[in-house]
Amino acid sequence: MATQAKKMTYADFLEMEIPEGDTAIYELIHGEIVKRASPNTPHQRVSLKLIRYLDPFIESNHLGELFHAPYDVYFDEENAGIQPDLLFVSNERRHIIKENNGIVGVPDLIVEIISKGTMDKDRVLKKDLYEQFRVPEYWIADPRNCSIEVYRLEGDRYGLFSFAAEEGMIKSAVLPGLEVDVAGVFPDFQG
Repeated sequence: MATQAKKMTYADFLEMEIPEGDTAIYELIHGEIVKRASPNTPHQRVSLKLIRYLDPFIESNHLGELFHAPYDVYFDEENAGIQPDLLFVSNERRHIIKENNGIVGVPDLIVEIISKGTMDKDRVLKKDLYEQFRVPEYWIADPRNCSIEVYRLEGDRYGLFSFAAEEGMIKSAVLPGLEVDVAGVFPDFQG
């Protein structure tokens, strides 16, 4: 008879010792530690470009707050310390923003930027996690393909809401009126 390994809790996660000089990012997903390397240069460039599109739109329309990694999201005891690249919390959900603990609850929108080592995590593991906890909108930005996919929660599953690659605009259901020019997000990657 197989025995099931005990899942780690958030309390265990907080007590975890990280070796000095370790620059990896650790997240607790489904009670297991998920480790990834710190972001590379293309990832950081795309993150900054997306912030430049999103933040002015959110601020000028008084919609809520935009946050960027490193910033913890806590869903439950087995899914915590999650580090989305970007996340948006609407004014209506402002109560989930905790001054000393990051986000405790479900953000309105999460953006993950794919790096070479995070493709499976962002496209499968994290997408399933965000869907499970009913994050209303999930974006996947892919520097390698100069594309952005916008998924919107439809019932219990994500459906593709908007997509553009190399050129064109993507839209958001959570941020109506926002249009993001994909060529402007990935200018360094255009051939």
